[in-house]
Order: sequence, then structure tokens, then C-alpha cells
Amino acid sequence: MGYVCKMCGKLLPPCEEKSICECECCGSRQTVPKLYRDKYKEIYNRACGLRFKTDFEGAEKLFSQLCEEFPDEPEGYWGKVLCRCGILYEEEAVSGMKLPVCHRAYSTSLRDDKDCCTALSLADSEQSAFYRREVSAIEMLRKEMLERVGTGVRYDAYICCRLTDDEGKASDDSLIAGEIYEQLTKEGLRVFYSPETIGEIASKDEEAYISAAINCAAVLIVVSAEKESFKAHGFKSEWSRCAAAAMKDSGKLLITCIKDTDTGDVPAELSDHKIMDVSQMSFLTELIRYIKTNTDIAEDDHIEHGAAARSTPEKLIRRMNIFLADEDFEAAEEYSDMILDAAPECWQAHFVKFLAFNGCRSGNDLLLEEVVSSFADDYILRYGFDFTDDEVFEAQLGSMLGENMKKAVGYADGDDKLRISTVYERFVSAVRDAVFAKEQEKIEDEEKNELDAIRRRHESEKEERLAYERKRVLIRNRFLTYIAAAVGLLLFPAIRFKAKWAILLITVLVILTFAVLAGLGNKKEKRLK
Repeated sequence: MGYVCKMCGKLLPPCEEKSICECECCGSRQTVPKLYRDKYKEIYNRACGLRFKTDFEGAEKLFSQLCEEFPDEPEGYWGKVLCRCGILYEEEAVSGMKLPVCHRAYSTSLRDDKDCCTALSLADSEQSAFYRREVSAIEMLRKEMLERVGTGVRYDAYICCRLTDDEGKASDDSLIAGEIYEQLTKEGLRVFYSPETIGEIASKDEEAYISAAINCAAVLIVVSAEKESFKAHGFKSEWSRCAAAAMKDSGKLLITCIKDTDTGDVPAELSDHKIMDVSQMSFLTELIRYIKTNTDIAEDDHIEHGAAARSTPEKLIRRMNIFLADEDFEAAEEYSDMILDAAPECWQAHFVKFLAFNGCRSGNDLLLEEVVSSFADDYILRYGFDFTDDEVFEAQLGSMLGENMKKAVGYADGDDKLRISTVYERFVSAVRDAVFAKEQEKIEDEEKNELDAIRRRHESEKEERLAYERKRVLIRNRFLTYIAAAVGLLLFPAIRFKAKWAILLITVLVILTFAVLAGLGNKKEKRLK
């Protein structure tokens, strides 16, 4: 059994003990556990499945269980971080990449998060590089989410219930909750109730706004028309958070509104707080009176938020993206210029123009090894290996990339801004890593060249010594041959006729032979020295 992809949920190919794997379905590179086996691998996959369903509490519990069983495996701690920030991965329309989307307003910086720090400390070099990139991207999303949620509507009351029954129809709980919402709204309270409020909020931000509404609301109302409702997955998550918030802040009112349910069937977390019976005739009147008596809710002005959408030539944008995907970069640039003439602040056109100029079909191509390597080579050619200061590096790389990417990030807003910024941050990080890798390669090449030079010099000296020895041996052999021939000629008159001159010459030749051999020996010793 393999691991599931953290981005798309499909099964990953066998990774053979590797800590980084690429999904064949969505093309996303990601970290994978190395220590989990058998049932623990199933627990990991189940935790990922719960995270896909936005059951972040349930997923975090499973990841915590894995951390207890395998304290040296970083993936369990990283899973807890993803759950805490409510991270899901969604496909970006322009780039086609799977990018993180934050669904929870987590107030703690990831750099201060204990589990995040533990994951980084336990990770190997490849995992650590991936985690660092994801932390940068998620941290930016987290801050943006906190800013967006923190400046939104401040709700006075929060209502939660089981919205649909097992058949997908509106539940009795939702009918009661709807009546409560209408009455409280008429009383001038700002009320968060999903069916009425979520329409004003992007669906991917729903979880973050729910968490923020629970945290800021003075009144938390839980509605249940039957005891089985408390066990419903989504509803259980909401009322559990309401109970936790009331326990943390004693100033909050937690009211459980029940119908056809005994008080003994109310979960223990809720039973210590106010319980009201919906079936009583004066229920709504009593509810409002109780709220007004026990709270001091100010009627602040509603804060309007959100930016007006910019009008852009949509048909031209579609055509531009088609040309880009077909690698007709010239046409894509031409269409981006046409769009910018009509809408100078169209971020899509600036982004496509940047991609087309650099021969990329999508933002996903920016992270291809050959593209990153090319940008790293250009950076090194222009600035050398100056990348130790992050701000200087990003400024120099931004100058090299031109204005289009900067304008794309500047003109985009909301989720578009977050996603394109995430693409850019990942690209910058990848180029930085590539520059570092090339610097290491350069150092290694220089060391290798130095060793090769020493080896060549040693081999050259050795060959020179051998050549000299061969020459010395050749000279000695020839000399001895000549001397032997001369002595052989002189032996006849010296023996036959006892010629003194022949004997004298033989003596001279013998002395000369010893002298020459001694001289060759001395030269050999000097050569060796």
C-alpha cells in the first residue's frame, strides 16, 4: 500500500525509501514518510483523507498519534502544521500548479510553531528544503488570512447546526436556526449563520471565517432538533469549537437550543452551559432577553470589505492562455500587449507576458529544472554568487526578471495575489538553491581540476624519469658494445704478437669503461634527487 498525495489525494508511486516523491496524477513534488509501515501507513493516509474533507481536528488527532509512535518522523509534525493552518491544495487556473490555500486563521507564526520547528529539525536535506519553501508560502497565506479575517465583519452571535440530513435535504435543525437568525438580525445583532453569511464569503475562506466568528462572537448558539445531530461530522466540529471557545473565554455565552431531545443527551461539553427548549412558546423572546441581560453588545457600524473587480477583456485572456499553453509565445505576448492596452492593470496579462518572454507555458514551468538552472546561470553571469542576503538577492533577481512579474504581483488582489506571490516565492527559492548548488559545483570542479593538475604533473615527471632511464640504459649498452668490439679486435695482436701497444689500448679501454659507467651512475643518482 502506497502513500496518498498531499495535494490531490491520489496514490503516489513507490518511492523506495526516498523522502521526496512526485505525484504522477498532478505532477506535484512532495515529502513522504520514511518510517511508517503497515497500519501506520494506513493511519497516515486516513489523516490525509480527513484533511481533504476539512476535518482538520480529526486529522490532527491522527497525526498526533503518529508523532507519539514515531517521534523521529518529521511528516507527522508537518501534517499537524497543515491541519492547524487548514491547508488544502488547489489548482491555480493560470499556472496549473497545486498551490496551498489557507482555510483557518492561525494566529501563531509558523517559525514559532513547535511542530513546525520539530519537523524542520528532523528533516533530511531534501525534506528541509521543501519544508522551508512551503513555510514561506504558507506563512504569507497565514498573514494574509489573518489580515483579511481580522478586518472583516465582527459578529455578535454565532449560530451552528446540522444543515442537512442523511439524504441531503434541509434538516429540522436548520429551520430552527433560520428562525433564530432572522429574529436576532431584526434585533440589530450581527449574526454569523452559514447559509446566510457564507454567500458573502469565498467558499475556500469559510473555515477561516468560522474560526474568526467563533472567536469574536459574544454569543455562541448551538441548535439541535434531535440527539443524533450532535454526532454529525461537520456539526460536531463546530459545536466542539464553540465549547472550547466558551471554556477559554468565560465572557462568552454558550446556549444550546434543543427540540425533542433530553438534556441528558446533550454532550458534556455543552451541558454545563445554558440549555433552552425550542418547543416552548416563548422560546425566541426568552432567548433574546437572556442575551440582552447577560451581554453588552455594541451596535458598531458594519465594515464593508472586498475590492471592486476590475473589468478585463475575458475573451482575449482566454485566447492569450491558449497561445501560451500551445507554446506560441509570440502570439501570447502580442495578445498580452493588446489586453494591457485595454486594461493596463490586468495582472493576468503581465503574468503571461513574463511567462511567454521566458518560454514558459505556465507558472508550473518556472520550477522545471532546466528553467531554474537557466535563470541561475543568468544570475551568476550578472551578479556572481552573491545570494547570502535574501533582500539583496531578491532585488537583484527582480531586476533581472523585469517589470512584468512585479506588476502582476502588484495588480493582483485577494486569492489571485496570494497564488501568484506563492508561485514567485517558490521560483525565487528554487533559483537561490540552484545558485548555491552551482557554487558548490564550481568549488568541487576547482578542487577536481587542482587534483588533476597535480596528478598530471606527477605522471609527467614519472614519464620523464622513465624516458631518462631508457636513454641511459641505451647509451650504456651501446658504449659497452663498442668497447667489447674494440677489445675483441685488440686481443688478437696482443695475444698473437704480444704487441704492447694493443695491451696498452685494452687497458685504456677498460679504465674508460669503468669511468663512463661510474659517470652514468652518478647522473642517475642526481636525477633521482
